[in-house]
Amino acid sequence: MKKHYFFLVVALALGMMACDQKPANPVDDNNKPTDQNKRELGFVEDGQLKFYDIQKGEAEAYTQETDSVVDAVCTTNGKVYYNVKANDRLLLKCLDMKAEDPQPESLADWNLDLGSREGNPFSAFGKMYLSMDQTQIALEVDNMWFAGPCYNLAVYDCPSKTINKITLYKYDEEHGDVEFMDDEDTFRAYAPEANFDFARFENADGLYYLGDDERVCLNDQLKDMEDMGDFEVEFDHDPIALDPSGKRLLFATDVYLGDGLLGFFAVSSLDGKTQIALPNSDVMEDCPQWLSNGSLVYIGYESDKDALFLMDTSGNIRTIAHTNKFFVLP
Repeated sequence: MKKHYFFLVVALALGMMACDQKPANPVDDNNKPTDQNKRELGFVEDGQLKFYDIQKGEAEAYTQETDSVVDAVCTTNGKVYYNVKANDRLLLKCLDMKAEDPQPESLADWNLDLGSREGNPFSAFGKMYLSMDQTQIALEVDNMWFAGPCYNLAVYDCPSKTINKITLYKYDEEHGDVEFMDDEDTFRAYAPEANFDFARFENADGLYYLGDDERVCLNDQLKDMEDMGDFEVEFDHDPIALDPSGKRLLFATDVYLGDGLLGFFAVSSLDGKTQIALPNSDVMEDCPQWLSNGSLVYIGYESDKDALFLMDTSGNIRTIAHTNKFFVLP
């Protein structure tokens, strides 16, 4: 999804990388389903690290962790790195989900005085990012919005198991832009559309799929925003990812109101017959993710709370948890 229209979102999303997906139903030598890697979706809720079992259709808490979990990321080799808050310290731990008996491994102390940060109004403090090469975990240390000139990350290097503090970028108040202090490419946001075939889609007064001998509109059933008063409204549509079957498209509808931006995510079958706007979704949130069984998960809002939603293959949508953090296991 295009993030260039709002530079702060780009900056806060630096280093974020989605995990690859594998079939949720592996088989043994006799071609019988096994229980290995049933859990495909992970999230943090009420300080607990939880997993959603897509076969059972229910969430399970990882009960071996007694400390309060703050955030988590997942690598393609099945390791879940997560932060816990214990005795006013923020500690980094790791869980190998491919092990027969996963046990939490303590990795590092971020050396942050959490006691002095009580009442911090910025909920994004402590958010973790994964570098594109998956060798570094970046922790957001200071999120001052525009109250100060610098934004800092602490970086855990997985091979050396060391932590370094860096100043990633600073805000130039005079010119209103961001100046990168370090190698921007190292922490560049992962783009879900990097290997996407954009040639099959056209954005012209709507989003169209260009089939072999037809041109199908994928959003003509969706209601765009109407009268916005004196605002000049522009619409744009960004194709993001096909589902595992290759028959449904996840895309974003961006709504530009002057210099502002709104928008929602949506899903359409490539024949245009089934179009679903994901309720309570927001293009400013992390990108939704397809699960290997064809379900889709995304973050939205429910009764003024951040919520994790799941849309099944029939288009039914329900709330899994109240959280603004999730990750997909490989």
